[in-house]
Amino acid sequence: MKKVLVITYYWPPSGGPGVQRVLKFVKYLPEFGWEPIILTVMDGEYPVIDESLLNEVDPKLKVYKTKSYEPFNFYKSFTGRRREEKIPKHAINKSGSESIKQKISRLVRANIFIPDARVGWVKSIELEGMKIIEKENPSVILSTSPPHSLQLGAKRLAEKSGLKWVADLRDPWTEAYWMKDIGRVSLAQSIDKKFERSVINKADDVIVVSSSLIQNYKDTGRQDFHVLPNGYDTDDFDNLKKTGSDKFRILYAGGLSASQNPVNFFEAVSRLVDQVKQNLDINFYGSFHSSILDTINKNNISSLVNLHDYIAHNEAIKKMADADLLLLLIPNTKYNEGIITGKLFEYMAARNFILTVGPPKGDAANILEETGSGKVIGYDEDPSKIIIEQFERWKKKEILQVDEEALNKYTRRSTTQKLSQILSD
Repeated sequence: MKKVLVITYYWPPSGGPGVQRVLKFVKYLPEFGWEPIILTVMDGEYPVIDESLLNEVDPKLKVYKTKSYEPFNFYKSFTGRRREEKIPKHAINKSGSESIKQKISRLVRANIFIPDARVGWVKSIELEGMKIIEKENPSVILSTSPPHSLQLGAKRLAEKSGLKWVADLRDPWTEAYWMKDIGRVSLAQSIDKKFERSVINKADDVIVVSSSLIQNYKDTGRQDFHVLPNGYDTDDFDNLKKTGSDKFRILYAGGLSASQNPVNFFEAVSRLVDQVKQNLDINFYGSFHSSILDTINKNNISSLVNLHDYIAHNEAIKKMADADLLLLLIPNTKYNEGIITGKLFEYMAARNFILTVGPPKGDAANILEETGSGKVIGYDEDPSKIIIEQFERWKKKEILQVDEEALNKYTRRSTTQKLSQILSD
């Protein structure tokens, strides 16, 4: 087999959506003639931990872990957080309840640690990466982000080793939705833009998760991009049987930032008639910006909406399968037409109706229409009609009919096969 050096910050026991794409790539690459060699961080500062994902790592897989110098312990001490406490992604968003220390920390993080707070890993990627290359002799480098700072390490490593390099960008970089309210000054933004442009133009190939996401990088000058969407692993859904319930189950799985606050959904729930309300079972699993709870309380539906901590990926999959309505919440921000999360595809694999709040003309909307898996409404649209329609369908025990042929295009095995061809080319 040819070898590929895979550089990723998120790796089990890291949980959350960031780890799924690379974990599934690594799982299926050997089927297509590629042996992955992992370069990841030692004791990473992960927003969530999911020990169950360690079971998906082949014991024979070579995983090299290197040290990283990150500011999180200082941040925790400065803001009064416990050392073992996990920092959710939305912590860098502005919040009406943030303290002076939190505000200072956010501004420092935004303007000193560029591109991001994991920039302390870059030097280690370069130094330790060269040792791994000399030992393993890979044919190509594959780096997947965020954090986008690791792409700077991959760039240096490619330059030093002379190896071909493929950069996989799961999210926007300088145009990321969480950037608009972190307080970054123009100089810091300019520096980050130069980093972004250098990576995009130096990489031999660049992969993005959606065609619309290319718009985020249109001013870099690069014209050729590969579009490789996220997907779902059929193995995760094998032998899952939906359990019945006397309640209409609405589920959201994953963290929520301020820009994902589903105000129109919460308002619609508050207006539902009592006959429907008393049959609802609404559950959110993950970490949530303070504005989410504020909106729930404002609409007097705290007795209807249950907020839970993050749960293991295999548990989340089971709850997706058991749900009757799945919520997908796309950030309300610039260039959001290209945001397609991995959760979308797992939702589709669960074969339950997906109500999405987001851009009606975006890539997610096109995929939902293609597969017959759900519908997208705008941020100011009222979802009440859709909720009632799905409630009535649930009462009649109707099964959602999806386009299985269209759905099969998005399996992790299929997307990894396309990745293997990019690496071979």
